[in-house]
Amino acid sequence: MTTEIFLALITGLGIGSIVTASIQHILKRREATLESQQQDLEKRYRVIILLMYAAIDFDKNRPTLQKNRPDLQTINDVLDELKTEWHNMTLFSSKPTLENLISFIKQPSNENFRRTAQKMRKDLQRGNINLLDNNLNF
Repeated sequence: MTTEIFLALITGLGIGSIVTASIQHILKRREATLESQQQDLEKRYRVIILLMYAAIDFDKNRPTLQKNRPDLQTINDVLDELKTEWHNMTLFSSKPTLENLISFIKQPSNENFRRTAQKMRKDLQRGNINLLDNNLNF
């Protein structure tokens, strides 16, 4: 009887350890995947923010834009690039972010920039900040 209890205890502990290790492995993989997705999202949003900034005042930003993206010769090129980014964003962005970027593409302005940036921040779980139009003009 003592041997049976001992065997049952060892078997129970072994199975419990295997289950615990398996669950921990699954959770770590899921966390790594989410972290990778978050980093990818942040990289894409940084590019989009810079394109939006270039679209607001294309003439002022043209020299910098030409260094980094010589293929973007006109404001229409920038807006076309934003349209392409919008299509990519349908894979990972929230509906409000997509809608605000459409508004920006149709009418580039500080107000539409601010709204889109705030929705992006929400997607990135960064919290809300008070971006006023006058904060964008410096």
